[in-house]
Amino acid sequence: MRLARTVALVLVFCPLVSDTQPGRRAASSPTDDSLPGRVVDVAAGEFFFQAPDSISAGLTTFRLRQIGLVHRRASVGGAAHDSTTNDRGDQTRGFHMLWVVRLDTGKTVADFYRAVQAREPTPWAHNLGGPAFVMPPNTTNATFVLAPGRYVLTCFVGSAREDRTRSHLLNGMFRALTVQPARTPAARAPTPEVVMRISESGTLHLSAPLVAGRRIVRVENAGAKDYEFSIRRVLPGRTTAEALAWRHRDGPTTAMPYEPWGGLADVPAGGSLITTMTFEAGDYFVGFADRIPFTVGPAPR
Repeated sequence: MRLARTVALVLVFCPLVSDTQPGRRAASSPTDDSLPGRVVDVAAGEFFFQAPDSISAGLTTFRLRQIGLVHRRASVGGAAHDSTTNDRGDQTRGFHMLWVVRLDTGKTVADFYRAVQAREPTPWAHNLGGPAFVMPPNTTNATFVLAPGRYVLTCFVGSAREDRTRSHLLNGMFRALTVQPARTPAARAPTPEVVMRISESGTLHLSAPLVAGRRIVRVENAGAKDYEFSIRRVLPGRTTAEALAWRHRDGPTTAMPYEPWGGLADVPAGGSLITTMTFEAGDYFVGFADRIPFTVGPAPR
C-alpha cells in the first residue's frame, strides 16, 4: 500500500463547535437529501476518529469534518489563525484526511497496525481512498459501494516521512469498521454530472465543462499509482501562476495564494471514486506535487 504524501498548509477559517472526546461514536444516517446513499459522519481530531462501529453494506457516503486543532485555534483568533494545523514543530499535526481500507478475510485492524508499525507489506489491505481535508465548517465526502467485511478508517498523513513519530496512523489515528450484510437492496451509484479523469501521463480531462453549483463528480485514475485528488481554489486577487508556484517555504514572505476546497485523499490506481462538491466560479488546481489547473465557469442563468 502506498503511504500518503506529506502536506503542509497554513489555514484560516471559521470555528466549528463540536465534542472532541476520542472514541466518541459519530452518527450514521440512512439518507441525506444532498449526498448519495447512506451517509456516515466521521469526525477527525488528534489523533482519533469518531465514527460508527458498524454499518450496513451498499451505497455509502463518508462525510468528514474536522474537530481538532483547526477549530480550537480558529475560535481563539489572532495569531492562532496563522498556524491552525501546526503544533509541536509539525506543520501537519492538525491536518486530517480519511482513507477507507478494506481487509481480506481473516485479517483484523490489529494485524493492520502491527504490519504498518513493522514496515511489512500489506497486500491484504486494500486502499479504497476517501475524503480530503477542507476548512470547517465545510465538510468533504466520498461515495463507495461497500461489500460486507472488515474495514479500517485511517489517516495516512505523515506516513511518508522518515520521522515516523509524525505519522497520524502510528499515533493511533485508525478505527475498525464492520460492514454488515444489508437487509434491503443496495441503491445505485449516482450518475455523475462531470467525470474528471487523470491520465497515465498526469493530465486532467473533463467530460464536460464544470460550472458553479453543487456537482456530483466521478474521479477516474488511469495511472499506475494512487492519486491524491485534493482540490484547491485560487484566492480572489491572486493568479493561477502564483498558486502553482507557491510552496510552504514561501509563507514567511508571501501569503498562500489558494485555499483547500475539498476533493479526495486518494483515488486508487485504475479505479474511480465519487464525491459531491459545491464549486464557485473561478480558478482551481488539483493534485499534490504536479498541480493541474482547471477553471469553473459561472452557473447558467
